[in-house]
Amino acid sequence: MRFLLPFIFFLILNETFGQTSSVGVSFSLPSVALLDVEPNTSSINLSLTAPTEAGSMVTNTASNNTKWINFSSAVTPGQTRRVSAQISGIMPNGLNLVLNTSTYSGAGEGTLGSRVSPITLTASSQTIINGIGGAYTGNGASNGYNLTFTLSISNYSQLRSQSSTVSIIYTLIDN
Repeated sequence: MRFLLPFIFFLILNETFGQTSSVGVSFSLPSVALLDVEPNTSSINLSLTAPTEAGSMVTNTASNNTKWINFSSAVTPGQTRRVSAQISGIMPNGLNLVLNTSTYSGAGEGTLGSRVSPITLTASSQTIINGIGGAYTGNGASNGYNLTFTLSISNYSQLRSQSSTVSIIYTLIDN
């Protein structure tokens, strides 16, 4: 017992006056801006169908007219990004290509932004999702923002029997 008490006292003092050391830890996260359209293996098909009754107007038909936009984003503090869309090519006279963007849906996290919808696509870049911060939408269909494309007739007198193909360009860009 006589030796036990000084030993316990030594342990307490050693713990109280013990030495410390530190090691620095550094890390880095690069800026990330990745964008994907799902499913990306198929084209959007929009057409006007001739009426079956004289005096009736043409009607819109569509197949595969929805896509999902997915993104991953890491930004510097205080910065946001946006997704823009534009047409490359020439739309037939009398027709507009309208894009409706849904609200976010899926398994992602972060500052996912908000939609701007609907818009009529043109050759000029237009924002469709704004205020994106550090975020990811989840990958594939049913994650991100659902895009729905429709044709609208802007001027019936300019409609002509024809076929046309345009491309839609999406860009994830800093605000």
